Amino acid sequence: MVGLGFINVQNIAGGITAWIEDGYPVTAPVTTQSTTTSLTITTTSTVTTPTSTTPSTTTVQSMNGLQLQVSINATSLTSGESLQIAISEYNALSTGNNVAAATNWKVNGLTIGACPNINVLPFGLAVFQGSYNSQNISQGTPLELFGAVPCAQLIRFISGYDFLPDSNNAAIMPGGDIASPTPMATTETVNGTYAKGVQLTPFPTGTYTVVAGDEWGTLEFLYFTVK
Repeated sequence: MVGLGFINVQNIAGGITAWIEDGYPVTAPVTTQSTTTSLTITTTSTVTTPTSTTPSTTTVQSMNGLQLQVSINATSLTSGESLQIAISEYNALSTGNNVAAATNWKVNGLTIGACPNINVLPFGLAVFQGSYNSQNISQGTPLELFGAVPCAQLIRFISGYDFLPDSNNAAIMPGGDIASPTPMATTETVNGTYAKGVQLTPFPTGTYTVVAGDEWGTLEFLYFTVK
């Protein structure tokens, strides 16, 4: 942290775990007030608009009034083109919805961005080469979609999400402010697959499966082809 420019840095014995166990308060900043969030992934490739713009969208009921919504901007790409994947967690209730955090992930490797340990969104995605569904997805290996970048080691403690009515905006608990909620939504642009986080290769021809899931055990599947 000193190397990143922080001036007042303290090393607490036992870390944040001991701090919480001793009953001290935990707060966290909420820094966004927009209705959408987009994580920018920098690569050496050129983003190309797909020649086929037929989108695909799916929505699955999650738990306690939540819906996991996923869409892709094209179902057919030419090799070298990029795919945009939009994913969000939506509260379909007309009232506020305070949902406890969970760890019931059904597929390993679901993530958003290159640093999953600092992700505060309750969902993730992965892309598999081939055609998969809920019965055989455990047999697949997710592609490496994001290049290697330095990631912080701090993992934020999250106890739950307080959703606004009919919205994908929520205060992240503890410490979140419902007056300044965080969008439970993002759009990722994937350009291909990496080898050991360094060398980016455009998607080769074939069929691909986009898998999205949330921490409450919901899974969704979308498909695209590369020609």
